[in-house]
Amino acid sequence: MTLFKVFTSSLTSIKKIAAFRLMPMGKTMQYIFLFIFLFTLLAFLEFTTQIGTSAGQLDGVVDYFEEIDWLLYPFAFLLLFVIQTLLFFTQISLVAAVAWLAAPIMKRRADYRFLWRSTLFANTWSFLLLLISYLVFEDSPVVHGISYALTLVIVLLALRYYPKLPKKA
Repeated sequence: MTLFKVFTSSLTSIKKIAAFRLMPMGKTMQYIFLFIFLFTLLAFLEFTTQIGTSAGQLDGVVDYFEEIDWLLYPFAFLLLFVIQTLLFFTQISLVAAVAWLAAPIMKRRADYRFLWRSTLFANTWSFLLLLISYLVFEDSPVVHGISYALTLVIVLLALRYYPKLPKKA
């Protein structure tokens, strides 16, 4: 299945999000790192446009940045990539942990690894919401809270399609 097909299915079908729990980990990692790369590019573009305005306020900083220009940008991009990766993996892991705690209440059999994958694909709407908010608004904790809540709701809806717990004899 292509990444575009996975993307469109993640946007349109909660049942497919539940089915994506069985997707190979390689395809799952490709999917998340595509979004991480997009967010890193966006953050890097913001960094490169903001560095000139903020550095101009300090004496000598512009000269220093011009001297280490060849070194500053690759390391900034790498640092932004690592930070974005940490943030996305943390968000997905936290929401998956909440869903894992909710699975027995919903009488569903769910391993954490499967919930983590489902949470990643349920996070597609949140990724889009955050991308749009970064382009339109400033970074807002309200948007992040809405993003977490939206992902949690989608994961809990997808959890309904997980297998039921076996009945105790």
